[in-house]
Amino acid sequence: MIALSYIFLAAYFILSVKFVTIESTSKVSPTYYVSRTFSSFFVKTVNNLKTYNEREIIFNEKEITILTNSVQNYNDTKGRDKVFNKLDKKIEDIKCTCSSIVKTKLVYLTNILEGLRSGGAIEVAKDKLTELKKEACLMVLFFQEGKTNAAKWFWSYFLKILAIIEYESNKYFFGDTLFEGEELQSGITHFIQRCKENNYLPKNRTETDVVSKTSNVPTNIFNKLRMSIIVAIDYYMIEDKPVEYFYLKSLWNVQVLLFSQITGATIEWRPTIRQYAVEVNKTKEYVETRQWISKPFGHLSFHNLVKQIISVRTYIFLWVTFVIFNREMPQMDVDSLNTIYNMTTDTIVMVHGYMPHSDTFFSDVVGAFHCVMHEDLINFDSIISRISVRVKEILVELNGRNSNENDWISVDINEELSTDMIKTFLQEFSDKFRQLKTKVTPLNYDLALSLLGEES
Repeated sequence: MIALSYIFLAAYFILSVKFVTIESTSKVSPTYYVSRTFSSFFVKTVNNLKTYNEREIIFNEKEITILTNSVQNYNDTKGRDKVFNKLDKKIEDIKCTCSSIVKTKLVYLTNILEGLRSGGAIEVAKDKLTELKKEACLMVLFFQEGKTNAAKWFWSYFLKILAIIEYESNKYFFGDTLFEGEELQSGITHFIQRCKENNYLPKNRTETDVVSKTSNVPTNIFNKLRMSIIVAIDYYMIEDKPVEYFYLKSLWNVQVLLFSQITGATIEWRPTIRQYAVEVNKTKEYVETRQWISKPFGHLSFHNLVKQIISVRTYIFLWVTFVIFNREMPQMDVDSLNTIYNMTTDTIVMVHGYMPHSDTFFSDVVGAFHCVMHEDLINFDSIISRISVRVKEILVELNGRNSNENDWISVDINEELSTDMIKTFLQEFSDKFRQLKTKVTPLNYDLALSLLGEES
């Protein structure tokens, strides 16, 4: 029963962007229909985390309300950017502190590995490794919830701990410089220096000195993360997952779901299907030969391929939907229009959970859609044009240039559609995404995409 409750809570908290209907005013632009928010659980956690910053960043009740509530009228937009910028600074502050903690623990982890190489038993270090794994995972999950890149060293640190925990299976793949890669020693050192320059960390003290003399800070961070409902739920979902989980194993064989046709659109998938097969085999080899231990970011092309496929499917759905609205809306009665609009909005909210948080184009298009429906009931030609350009761009990225110089897609709604027929189309698309959800939870996919986000 507890596990079931966690799953429902995770589904509830997964979205951090809300699509809202706000009071009508000519001052409101489409972007205001897409309101960035965070759960009160996350904001409370952020506010309670202590850092090494001598100038503590704390949010008052008014700021917390802005961070956790969507825009309802034009006045709600005033000062909003300033508060969200402050949140970004606090998360950066936390990242600086966590980076200092990780850097000091790299020495300890190196000593554990040396002990194992000298013949020590894994059981001796198992409890400490498990503790370090949980701390590393909590940090990665926290930054994911903050919709920001964790940074390569957090992921690398976490994955290398997973490798050491399975020492007997992985010991021949560690190499001599397991903790000296660019994403660890070099990357973390440069980042900490930037933190000092931006006054997030004391400038004239080493990380070891800061951490050892302020031991209450890491204690506070890990205790608060463990107690944070939203982070703890995420950890519960992945605590025992093998490493292939993070390399999208659950999507290694879902061609039927990824490449099925969408009603109203004719799509040429064959070049992408061939590439998909190639990438699955390369990813399997990458995981099986333990290349991820020394190079956690050495092969993420399958992540990118899946992201593009799901993104283009979502945009094609929006394209067909807006073509239908464009043609059928003038003939709809008010009740039918409201029914179809609400059903469309529900579907958009669902698929949004599969879109990268960095994909601002999706939010812009959806915001424009809501604006047209509530502010200026004109046709959807401009939105359709924008989406069609983006879809064709992605399909060229996936399939390459078409030798016939034709587009890889055509959208055509020939017959007149009744309200029931439009409902069927919307339901069909929703059902296919729900089937995809049975293969990979939004958390799994979202977490894997955050790994991809570190690639650059």
